Amino acid sequence: MGSYASFLVDDYQLLSSKSVVDAVVMTVFTESEKQIREEKSSESEDHDNENSYTLVEYVAPGSVVLDRLEVMGFTLRATRAIYESRQSDRINELEDWSGDSELSSDLFRPEIVFLTELGFDSWIKRFRELIRKDVHSWDFTLNAQDPVVLSLSPLERFILTADEFPFRFPSCDIRYFIRAVVEACGVQSNFRLNLSDLVNSGYNDATDLIAQNARDELTLDYPINTKVIVLTEGVADRRVLEASLKVLYPHLVNYYSFMDFDGANAPGGAGQLVNTVKAFSGAGIANRVVALFDNDTAAHSALRGLDGVSLPTSMRIFRYPPIDIALNYPTTGPSGLAHMNVNGLAGSLEVYFGEDVLRRTDGTLTPVHWRGFDTAVRAYQGELENKGRLQGVFDEKLAAAVADSKLIQTQDWTGIRAILDMVRQAFENEVR
Repeated sequence: MGSYASFLVDDYQLLSSKSVVDAVVMTVFTESEKQIREEKSSESEDHDNENSYTLVEYVAPGSVVLDRLEVMGFTLRATRAIYESRQSDRINELEDWSGDSELSSDLFRPEIVFLTELGFDSWIKRFRELIRKDVHSWDFTLNAQDPVVLSLSPLERFILTADEFPFRFPSCDIRYFIRAVVEACGVQSNFRLNLSDLVNSGYNDATDLIAQNARDELTLDYPINTKVIVLTEGVADRRVLEASLKVLYPHLVNYYSFMDFDGANAPGGAGQLVNTVKAFSGAGIANRVVALFDNDTAAHSALRGLDGVSLPTSMRIFRYPPIDIALNYPTTGPSGLAHMNVNGLAGSLEVYFGEDVLRRTDGTLTPVHWRGFDTAVRAYQGELENKGRLQGVFDEKLAAAVADSKLIQTQDWTGIRAILDMVRQAFENEVR
């Protein structure tokens, strides 16, 4: 009969693979999600050791799978676009065949009708019903007279009589199908890849790094399976954002790689980051790259160096996003103390540390001090006072969050989260 790996949402089987693990499916899991335990078996003829067998599976909640898919570029928008495009191509193909003869028309007309009715939203609705009814393709043969099977609508039956695609979801990459399943089942669902059969049959060992090995295998050929490289203006920005990602989105840590300025002995600053972007672009780096500039005058001026540069579609250039606290912020200069919008003028990373870091012991916000005037962009460059102290306070806040994750709810992570969310959504509009 063979041994199979089974991919499930909750307890509903989506896919299976004989004797091997589907490396592409494995990209939504990490090694930390592997679960191994001994279970009692009722099949004494198949298992020794007092009828026990080893249960090995990778388990991740729908919310985590969703975030990972979107980091890799499998967004809802892209999934819908792929579905509709391929569905349209298939309908056109069948209609061409139908025109060959009256016999061909009779043969292909039913499928054309079903495909026409089965738009993306309709597919989501019908698939959700199949999950609710807990009915599978094999039920047509094994349980043909079951009331649930008999109650299936024509479209539901059509989906279950799958052709080359699982559940009639036309996809060039199975992860688009998984993204649609998340949409149908919700983020509260759980996704599982059960490898117990393969392990107990000797195809794999329970200690094998299956998720990591699958990713290594795929990264040889496909940039989409590699980490997204994040470039920042300097070591302080890298350190803060990398550490904050571990706190706010720990399930995405393995999907990003922050440039190591310390190890590379690379200089920092907006101008140097522009040069790095040009170098990456010219070298044809296969990875997807996100370059993050401060939201200040210096970055605005430096980014002029990218005017006319043709960047690859795999690269995104961002300035830190505007945030509410900066809309009416205290500043000091020749004219004394004044409140003004410092977004775009003084938005270094420290401005995003949170109000709980920026407020001094007297309750006032640490002011921005105006420095030189940039004639190229005709704007002053601003910088927070006592940046070293602010970095120290943020480090204490970060350490407290690491020690007790419940504190995150009482701390102000609005600014840092805005930056990380921008990175997470960097390829939102990408359609392959």
